[in-house]
Amino acid sequence: MNNNFHYVLTLISAGFLFAFPAAQGFAGKDDELLQFVSLADGAGAPASKSVRAEQKPTLIMTPDSIAVPAIREIPQHAGKAETQNLSAPEQNVKNGSATLPRQEEQSSRWARSTASAPRSQLAETGSASGADIRALLARAVNQAVRISPRLSSVRYQAEAAQGSVEEAKGQRWPQVDVTSSSQSLYFGSGNRPASGKNDVVSLGVNMATTLYDFGQTSSTIRAREDQASAADAAISAEAESLALDVSAALLERHKQQLIISISEDYVRRMKSLTDMLSGIVDVDQGRRSELTQARGRLLSAQASLDSAVARARDQDILLQRLLGHFEVSLPPGSEWELSVPDGARLASQIPNNPLILKALAEARAARSEAEAVRSSGLPKINWVVSKNTGQDELGRRQAFQTGVQVSWGIFRGGSNSAAERAALARAEASMQSVEEQRRDSEQRIHASLQDAGALLERAALYHNLTAETDRIRLAFFEQWYHLGKRTLLDVLSAESDYYNNRVSEVTSRVDGYASVIRGYANAGMLIQWLGKRIK
Repeated sequence: MNNNFHYVLTLISAGFLFAFPAAQGFAGKDDELLQFVSLADGAGAPASKSVRAEQKPTLIMTPDSIAVPAIREIPQHAGKAETQNLSAPEQNVKNGSATLPRQEEQSSRWARSTASAPRSQLAETGSASGADIRALLARAVNQAVRISPRLSSVRYQAEAAQGSVEEAKGQRWPQVDVTSSSQSLYFGSGNRPASGKNDVVSLGVNMATTLYDFGQTSSTIRAREDQASAADAAISAEAESLALDVSAALLERHKQQLIISISEDYVRRMKSLTDMLSGIVDVDQGRRSELTQARGRLLSAQASLDSAVARARDQDILLQRLLGHFEVSLPPGSEWELSVPDGARLASQIPNNPLILKALAEARAARSEAEAVRSSGLPKINWVVSKNTGQDELGRRQAFQTGVQVSWGIFRGGSNSAAERAALARAEASMQSVEEQRRDSEQRIHASLQDAGALLERAALYHNLTAETDRIRLAFFEQWYHLGKRTLLDVLSAESDYYNNRVSEVTSRVDGYASVIRGYANAGMLIQWLGKRIK
C-alpha cells in the first residue's frame, strides 16, 4: 500500500513538473498522431477537426518515459489480451505505464474509418469478369496487329510466297517468245551477200508447250504452295507472339501500378511514424535511436516505391512501342475471373498451333522441291511452234514450223543429285522441328498451367496472411505506443511484413493470370481465346 501511494505521488509530482512544457512541445503533433494511427489501421485519411478537438491527448508522465496517448480506442479486431490491459488502468499503472480509459465514441470512429479505407488500399481487392479482361486485351492486340512493322513484314513475305505460286503455275501455259533483228551491216574483208534482199528487219515468234516433264512442274507448284502455306502460318504465329507480348506487358504494368499504390501507403505510414517520433524526440532525447530506425525504414519504403515506378515506366515504354499512343488500362484490382484452363484440352489443340503448321508446311515444301529436282534430271518433251518473217537468199519467206522437241540433261556434274539430297535433308530437318515444336508446346502448356495454379493458390494464402499481419501490426503498434510492451523494431518489422505480404499477394495473383495467358499462347489459342480474328 505504501509503495503504491508513493508511486502515485511520484506520478503527480512529475506531471506538474513536465506537463506544461511538454504540452507545448506536442501541441502541434496531434494531427500527425491521429493520421498515423488512421493509416496504420488502413483508414488512410485523418479525422475531422471536430473529432480531433474531442481527442486532445492528456500528457501522462511515468518515472521511466514520457507517453503521449493521442488515440485511446481499440480496433475491433484487436486481441483480447490487449483489450483487457487497456480496460484496467490500475493494472497498467502497476506494470509501469499509464493509459486513459477507452471511449466508446472513439472506438466507433475507428471502426468507421476502417470501413472507409481509401481506394489505394482497396485497389488490389477489386474483381473483374473474364470477359471484360479479354475484351480489353483484344483491343490492345488488335491495335498492335494493325501497326506492327514486324507483322507487316511477315505479311509481305506471305504475299511474295503467293506470287511464287502463280509464277510456278504459269509454267503450265504455252511459253511464247518474240524475237526481232534489224538490217545487217557488213564491214571488213570477207564474203558479202550478192543481194541485200535478206537484209531487212525480221520478226520471229516461238511458242513452246511442255507435254511431259515427269512431274517437275507439278512438284514445283506444290513446293511453292506449301511455302505459301508456311508463310500464312507464320502470320498467325507472329500474331500469337505479338498478342503474348502485349498481354504480358499490360499485366506487368498493371502489377507495378498496384505495387506503386501499396508502396505509397507504406511510405505514408512510415512518414507518419517518423513525424510522430520526431515530435517525441523533441521532448525525450533518449528515444532518438527509434527515430533513426523509423527514418531508415522510410528510406527503404521510398526506395521500393521508386523501384516500382521505374519498372512501370519500362512497361510504358514497351507498350508505347507495341501500341503507339493507344491507351489501354486494365480494371483496378487484382482479383479477376480468369480460371486455369484444362491442360488436356489445350494439349489437344497443339496440332493446330501455327508454329506446328508452319513447320509441317516447310517439310512438305522441301519434299516437293526434292521431287522437282529429281524430275529435272529426266527428259522433257515440248511441243514447239515457230515463225520467222525474214527471207532467205532467194527472197523467200519461211512458213510456220511445228514439231516435238525432246531435251535431256544427261550429265550435270552431280549437281542434280546433290540438290535432291539437300532438299530431302531440309525436309527431314523440318519434320524433326515439328516433333520438337510439339514436345516443347506440350511441356510449356503444362508448365504454364502448373505455375498458374500454384501462383493463384499462393495468392490466396498471401491474402489470408495479409489479414493476419494486418491485425499483428495494429496490435504491435498499440502495445508499443500505449503499453510499452513492444519495441519500435517490432512495430517496423510488422509494418514491413504487412507490406511485403501485400506485394507478394498482388505479384502472385497477377503472375498467375500471366501464366494462364501463356498457356493459351503456347497452345496457339491466345487470339482465339481473346475473341479477335487477325485480318
